Amino acid sequence: MMYRTARRAAALVVMLAALGACSKGPTPEQQAAARKAATEARAQDALTTYQKMVDMKSYSLAVPLGEEIVSKYPDTKAAAEVKPQLDDLRAKAKAKATKERLQRLWVYQVAPMAGGTQSTAAIGVSRPAALDLRLILRRHSDWGLSVFLYADGSQGFVCKGNCTVPVKFDDTTVKLKAYVPQGGRPALMFRDEKGFIARLEKASVIHMKVRMKGSGERDLEFEVGGFDASKWKPLPKKK
Repeated sequence: MMYRTARRAAALVVMLAALGACSKGPTPEQQAAARKAATEARAQDALTTYQKMVDMKSYSLAVPLGEEIVSKYPDTKAAAEVKPQLDDLRAKAKAKATKERLQRLWVYQVAPMAGGTQSTAAIGVSRPAALDLRLILRRHSDWGLSVFLYADGSQGFVCKGNCTVPVKFDDTTVKLKAYVPQGGRPALMFRDEKGFIARLEKASVIHMKVRMKGSGERDLEFEVGGFDASKWKPLPKKK
């Protein structure tokens, strides 16, 4: 790319030299035209790279390239082409970055568990950030489908019998039944697993209020918008 630009510039030098051989040298108008042609050539080279990034949907790379074309070569055809596109590209770059960040919040695993096999999709709590707590969707070869909170390093949850937990999926609040499993594990299991998952798949953010041993009521937030059901692998049916 730089080679093509240099070759064009060299051609301009040869042209100006030829003009100088038969006259007193290029006029100011000719010099200005030569400079403009060289600038247009450099801008077109930059535009080629910019367009490749756009075609590849690498918007985070395309935006600074486009901004450079507009600022460095403001009066060129390339700048006129790029300038109207920049606001849309910035929006796409931001949306793609947000989507990728949300997708990275989820962890998907298939592993042996208690004599069987489990497939899990897990996401850590976003707020409060200091709390080591996860929301887990689980398929288990023996236990079936489960949706639960698990608090690492915690004494667990306060929930007598079937307690009611208000869970807000975006703007809709649903009161769901939950229980603490036997054995002293720091978990809170939800009763309507299928309903929970169906709502989660359509939601961007989930809020819920739970009571935890030693710390009272906690308002939890999970940014679930990056959930990818295709990555939460189903388990083979038992023969």
